[in-house]
Amino acid sequence: MKQVKVSAPCSSANMGSGFDVFGLALEAFHDTLSAELTDEGVTVEVTGLGADKIPTTLEKNTAGLVAKMMLANRKIGVKIRLEKGIPLKMGLGSSGASAAACAVALNSLLGLGFSSNDLVRIAAMGEVAAAGASHADNVAASVLGGFTIVQTSEGSVTAVRIDPPPNLEVALALPNVETPDNKTASARAVLPRSVGFREAVANAGNAALLVAGFHLGDVKLIGRGMTDLIVEPARKRLIPGYDLVKESALKAGAAGVGISGAGPAVIAVVDKNVVSTCDVAEAMKEAFLDAGVPCEACCTKPSFKGTVEV
Repeated sequence: MKQVKVSAPCSSANMGSGFDVFGLALEAFHDTLSAELTDEGVTVEVTGLGADKIPTTLEKNTAGLVAKMMLANRKIGVKIRLEKGIPLKMGLGSSGASAAACAVALNSLLGLGFSSNDLVRIAAMGEVAAAGASHADNVAASVLGGFTIVQTSEGSVTAVRIDPPPNLEVALALPNVETPDNKTASARAVLPRSVGFREAVANAGNAALLVAGFHLGDVKLIGRGMTDLIVEPARKRLIPGYDLVKESALKAGAAGVGISGAGPAVIAVVDKNVVSTCDVAEAMKEAFLDAGVPCEACCTKPSFKGTVEV
């Protein structure tokens, strides 16, 4: 096999209470990546959404950095063609999806036989190119699909996948908010350096409740478990109108609402048997517009496939 093509879904990291730990793969947007073996060297070509804003040097491109690491000491090369379908700098795991796609594609193309944990670890290292640090929450969801939990210890990564309940759907609000070039680093800079005991205990309980909700297939529990007393209070100041948007989504029937990753996208989980997901999405969009923030919104579902060959 000389060439392989894969598709990787976008994702929403944190899910409120699970900062740097939880991720949910979504069907809303995908990146498509093809990898073709060459005689030597690694090259990256980018097309699609925001392609003119994405560097193609290996050290600054998440897919390129993954390819460089995976081909180290191998006497072959690869040409990466990346078609971006995931909006940039929105909090939907755009850079993570590209890294995940490259890791899965090269694993298949070269017959490396890496485990899912290996692929998540490698893809997380690729995130250094975009975020300046390794993050496994988005890439785990993009690699594996579904709802994912990651635990990192001394360079190793353990990723666990749970199927979302079939009645869980997601409303997304995508506000047009100006963000800095290194959005993730800027969003981390506002986080508290210390956390109160009460808040830490509450978040641990909420995170456990969220995992139980996915395990039991209970969307109401998942929504309750999204409550975050640590990161959201610090980051919501970066998203004009956030409180109004959250309140509007809950009034429209959302089970839970939170900032998607580092934002500014806002995610609401919905039990489709109880309320219309698109009604929740529209309520969030209108709330942003009322706050003077241009916004697009969509309703989507979890991606159960993760990164797959196409």
